[in-house]
Amino acid sequence: MSLIDQTTVGLLSMALDATALRQRAIAQNIANANTPGYQRIGVSFESHLGALQGALKHGATPSLASLRDLRPVLETVGAPGAPVALDMEVAALSDNTLQQQALLKLLNKHMALLSTAVNEGKR
Repeated sequence: MSLIDQTTVGLLSMALDATALRQRAIAQNIANANTPGYQRIGVSFESHLGALQGALKHGATPSLASLRDLRPVLETVGAPGAPVALDMEVAALSDNTLQQQALLKLLNKHMALLSTAVNEGKR
């Protein structure tokens, strides 16, 4: 086991990647709201976490290698040509921004703990 647990940082990093990709997808959906035949896009990430949660409940310890399959991916969502609901996209944008801020706070706290451990609590 390494001194610094890379799994936590890896998972937080992937979750932040998902929020960045989701931000891009929402922006594209808003930009193409009036484009005939446009099909909304979204990001699949959280749905892949179910398998990881199940493994953790059974005592498995995740590794960086096991997290590689959890990479966020763009995907088309909804029916082709279905209208983009701007109010829903704006709400999703707001939700995504809050999630990104929370993840950044978690990463910051994790790094602060590591810094404290490295500095043995000295400032």
